[in-house]
Amino acid sequence: MSSVLYGDIMDHLAIRERELASSSFAVSRRVLLSFDQHLEERKKQERSVTEEDVFTWLRPKYAALARGTIAPQVCCLRKFSEYLQQQGISAYVPPNTKVPDSYMPYLFSETELQQIFEEVDSMRFASGGNLRLELPILLRMLYCCGFRLSELLAVRIGDINFERGVVFLKNTKNQKQRLVPLSDTLTEMLDRYCLAMDLLVAPENYIFPGRSRGTHISRCRVESIFKELLENLGIYTRPNEHTKGPCLHCFRHLFAIKSFAQAEQAGRSVDASIPFLSIYMGHCDLTETEKYLKFSSDMFPENTELFETYTEGIFPEVQYED
Repeated sequence: MSSVLYGDIMDHLAIRERELASSSFAVSRRVLLSFDQHLEERKKQERSVTEEDVFTWLRPKYAALARGTIAPQVCCLRKFSEYLQQQGISAYVPPNTKVPDSYMPYLFSETELQQIFEEVDSMRFASGGNLRLELPILLRMLYCCGFRLSELLAVRIGDINFERGVVFLKNTKNQKQRLVPLSDTLTEMLDRYCLAMDLLVAPENYIFPGRSRGTHISRCRVESIFKELLENLGIYTRPNEHTKGPCLHCFRHLFAIKSFAQAEQAGRSVDASIPFLSIYMGHCDLTETEKYLKFSSDMFPENTELFETYTEGIFPEVQYED
C-alpha cells in the first residue's frame, strides 16, 4: 500500500536521482518512503502536506534520535515540500533542525605534513594493487585543492582539462557543480600519474580505479590505509565527542584555514576572500565555511583575532579554544 502522495514522491525522486550522488539519493529515497508510509498509516486523503503530517512523523524521531541524525531527514522533507509547492500543491515546509556544533578539527602541523608525505611517497606500510602510485597524488590533491574525499574519488579522466589544469566536479554535496584549478606542478604530477596508470586511453576511467572494472577505489579502503600510515608515524589519536581525530577530511579544513591566511597575507580584503572561499569549496552559505575556519588559537595565533573580527555579529556562536 502507498499514500495519496506516493506518485508525487516518485516524481520528485526521479528528479533528485539525476541531481544527487548515489549515496545521497539513497538517503532521500529512504526518508521519503518512510514519510509515505506514515501518511498511509494516517489514512491521509487530501493531496497536501500539513504541519501536523510533518510533526507527527518527526515527533518520535526527536525522542529517539540525535539532532545530527534528524537534520538530514528534515532536509529531504523540506526539498519534497518545496517541490510540491512548485506544483501548486499545498505543503508545509518544516524549519531546518539546528545541530549544536562543538567539533574542532585536527590540524596537522608542518612537521606532521612533512612526515606524512615522506611516508606516503615511500609507501613502506602498504602493499598490493596500485596504492603506491595512487596515494601520493591523492593526498596531494586533497591537501592542495580542498577536495572532499568522495568528490575526488568520483573524478574521471574526462572531467580533467590537463591543458588548463582544471578539474570539473559533478553532483557534489549540496548539488553543486564547480571547477577546481590545479597548480602547474600538481597538474604535471597528475598527468605523469595518469600516464603511468594507463588511464588516459578512456575518458570514463576513474583517476583512482578500484579492483573491479568500472569502479573507483573505495572510501573505506583509502581511510583505512591513511589511518595505518598515521599509526606508523605516531600521529593517530582516537576520536572523541568533539573531534574525529586526524583523518583525511582534516586536509580540507587545513586547506580552508591556509587559504584564508594566505589571502590576508597577500593584502586581500577579508570581506572579499571569505565569500570567494565559500563558493570555491562548494558551500551553500557562509555558515558552512565558518565551520571550516574554527581552529585552536595556538595553531594560527596570528589569524585568530582577524577572523573573530570578521565573524562578530555574523556567527555569534563561534568559539575558540583557549
